[in-house]
Amino acid sequence: MARRYLLMFIAIAVGALAIVGYRTLYPESRNILKEEAVHQLSAQLLFEHFSEENGDQFIDQAIITTGKVTEIDQQSIFLDHKVQINLLDTPHSEIQVEDYLTIKGRCIGYDDLLEIVKIDQATITN
Repeated sequence: MARRYLLMFIAIAVGALAIVGYRTLYPESRNILKEEAVHQLSAQLLFEHFSEENGDQFIDQAIITTGKVTEIDQQSIFLDHKVQINLLDTPHSEIQVEDYLTIKGRCIGYDDLLEIVKIDQATITN
């Protein structure tokens, strides 16, 4: 009888340890929509921060940026020729060149070759 309780205890402990280990190794992904934006600035100002090499404060942060749509690509849109935005859910057909947009997304860095700031997981907030 005691052996039976010991085996049940061991099975429950192993199961709990497996659940904790799984959640530690594979945490839930970030939801940028639910996060509070850390910074709010124009696309031009965001670009200037990165071109002056003090833009590291924005990397992997939820930010809000505004600007004029200057180019629409199959996978992304560009604000003021300076910021490339990858949208989560908005169809590109609803966006027109010359529209002013406010975008909330995650800044993933600066592309030195193309000289643009990149933002992903973005949504239109205006």
